[in-house]
Amino acid sequence: MASTTTTLVRCFLAIALLSYLFGPSAAGCPFDSIYSFGGGSAMADHLASVFHLPSPNPYAAEVGDFNHGASFVAAGSTVMTTSFFAARGIQPSPLLKRSFDAQVQSFTAALDDSVCRSRSECINKLQRALFFVDQIGANDYEYAFSKGKSIKEVSRYVPIIAQIIKNTIRKLIAAGATHLVVPGLPPMGCFPGYLTLIGAKNKTHSYSNNCHVGLNTFARLHNDHLRQVLRELQLEFPDAQIVYADYYKAFVALIRNHVVLGFKRQSLMEACCGFGDRNKFHRKKALCGGEEGDSVCSDPEKYIHWDGFHLTHEALKHVVEAFMTAGKGFVFPEFKYPEVTHCITKKVKSPALWPRLLSFVLLDFQ
Repeated sequence: MASTTTTLVRCFLAIALLSYLFGPSAAGCPFDSIYSFGGGSAMADHLASVFHLPSPNPYAAEVGDFNHGASFVAAGSTVMTTSFFAARGIQPSPLLKRSFDAQVQSFTAALDDSVCRSRSECINKLQRALFFVDQIGANDYEYAFSKGKSIKEVSRYVPIIAQIIKNTIRKLIAAGATHLVVPGLPPMGCFPGYLTLIGAKNKTHSYSNNCHVGLNTFARLHNDHLRQVLRELQLEFPDAQIVYADYYKAFVALIRNHVVLGFKRQSLMEACCGFGDRNKFHRKKALCGGEEGDSVCSDPEKYIHWDGFHLTHEALKHVVEAFMTAGKGFVFPEFKYPEVTHCITKKVKSPALWPRLLSFVLLDFQ
């Protein structure tokens, strides 16, 4: 029996290796620049590394080299404006200053100021640019949950938020974007911050694999709406490549295979940096760092969660590798890269084999 099992494992690894070597991948340098939008994570930096690009400089800094793209990301930014939250009895936060639409407006203004000198130059340049919209909508929901709103109530926001995302991405395409990657949400019920905000309120809530089932169902609801509006945009703009990146599926693959990838078991539900309960997260200390009582793990590279709502750099790297090197099963439709040209930065370490392996062993997950 042991011999049979060993043979099967070897065959499995051989098939996976062949798939990795000869399947489609992001090898080479198909893009000259990357423009990122959203609420703030290091995912765009890892994406730039995959394509041998320098990390995009923050455009708000108004300094630096923007020849290879720019980041319009703003920490805490949302899809909806403060008036949306105020109308629903939620006191606007000082963080809600730069919505997704405001970021896109900054980008369109930057085209004339810093990116190109004419419309034709813009068209040519943006044909070789990658646009990355990072988990847009996540901050809207996090903000609502932190103000005591229930999953049932916040679920009613989803179709509205998805429609605004669609309208704003349409503006990006109208400005010249032709290659767009839009990730969905991860299983929110597996994040320490959301578990604290929602799970602690009602001990009768259902859990699976130590994750909050209701929150994971909510994340899938958002992702279903997002995929639908992206399909509508694909029909509206057939010449543009609009790709949905399945963050939910990539995260599940990550935690299912955490041992192989070098993560500690305790990191599945515990943050590296935090304060308070067993999940090391406190709702009044959501942003880790500098607060009295904060504790930081000594080996963040072995943790999946950095704080209550963000992954560590190591975990994000694996998620991005799933999007850009595994292809099938993690992005829809499968990404078609422009013609490969010279590389802007030195060749980085080859992508890990894990996405190809995980595409075979991904299990059902609530």
